Amino acid sequence: MKEIPLTNWADFEPEIQRIAAEQHERETKSGRQFGKVLFRGMANDKWGLETTLERSYPGERCDATNSFLSYYLKVTSAQPAIETFSGKRWDKILTYPKFKELLTRNKGKWFDWLLKDQTEVCEFLVYLRHHGFPSPLLDWSYSPYVAAFFAFDAPPDGADRVCIYALLRDGIHLMSADEHLFVLGPYMRTHPRHLLQQCDYSMCVQMDFKADDYRFVPHGPAISALAGPEGELFKITVPVSEREVALKKLDLMNINPYSLFGSEDSLIRTAARRECLFRSWSL
Repeated sequence: MKEIPLTNWADFEPEIQRIAAEQHERETKSGRQFGKVLFRGMANDKWGLETTLERSYPGERCDATNSFLSYYLKVTSAQPAIETFSGKRWDKILTYPKFKELLTRNKGKWFDWLLKDQTEVCEFLVYLRHHGFPSPLLDWSYSPYVAAFFAFDAPPDGADRVCIYALLRDGIHLMSADEHLFVLGPYMRTHPRHLLQQCDYSMCVQMDFKADDYRFVPHGPAISALAGPEGELFKITVPVSEREVALKKLDLMNINPYSLFGSEDSLIRTAARRECLFRSWSL
């Protein structure tokens, strides 16, 4: 990982352009087409690439072994209540016994290969992720500005710098015998925030041959494999003191709580920020 400390917000866009130029140069050199750059904003540069499942209270995680099957049982058990109150349906999701049978029949295959035929499972997991269910999905955006908004939106007390990760992905995706990190892909029918925030999602798992299962593992050790031989992870850091400047500029680009969440609460938060933070009142 290459860390890029910036002194102010004005340096952010030139740095994004530099990374785009770097991608073009590496594509030309390797003769391969790279994937679109993925961005992730973090409100504290000391935080790592952790999923909400990793950050959730221990009792709310799937179990001590991070079993996917255990997690699948819990999300499908919650499915009827979610469908009842949301008015949405996911009729093609396999029951727990059938999904377990699927894993047993396809023992040893990469998990993303299995999920490619389970579209509604992916869509349901993304829907849950956007509504706060502890998730093994790490969300990214194709927009560096959306990622920057999430970095500056609400930094915690004591944070000195925010960071925006930029993942440059080689066309060749390496795999490890220990961890397999993959991207689910942007094209799915799920929560509108998926489109508003230009999202994509990564998941990192490890095969468990004895249990015919997969286990969630941290992204950090496997991120270089997802980047590929000519890819790289960049960590751009900006002082928290640049927050107001950054949020004003992003709001002028129509990147604000309401444009990214589309809820009544986010509308009020956007109006409050414009009046209380951006505008100077003379009484």
